[in-house]
Amino acid sequence: MSTPNWRLSINTDTDVAYIRMTNNEVVETVEATDEVLVDVDKHDVVVGIEMLRLDAQIPFTDLITKFHVHSEDVDYLQALMPSVKVQLQIGTDGTNTVPALSVGPKVTA
Repeated sequence: MSTPNWRLSINTDTDVAYIRMTNNEVVETVEATDEVLVDVDKHDVVVGIEMLRLDAQIPFTDLITKFHVHSEDVDYLQALMPSVKVQLQIGTDGTNTVPALSVGPKVTA
């Protein structure tokens, strides 16, 4: 499995997260659920996913059936299931890590 070119941004102060999956231009934001917004490009390929709460359930099935998700990104999305908060570990030094993605996306807080 190749490493995706993701950037996972987590703001524990506002309880939100954003997964930037590609550098493509966002042309539309679609509400996948009340707590998850999906940014897509002109070809309906997922550019980014915004979780309005860290414990928002990632609608994995909807993401791969209603939108175009690159096949190399599917395993990494599954690693975040059921939510970013479940996978997030905050270290005693204040750093945030997502162990399930330790070989994948860069995590910033």
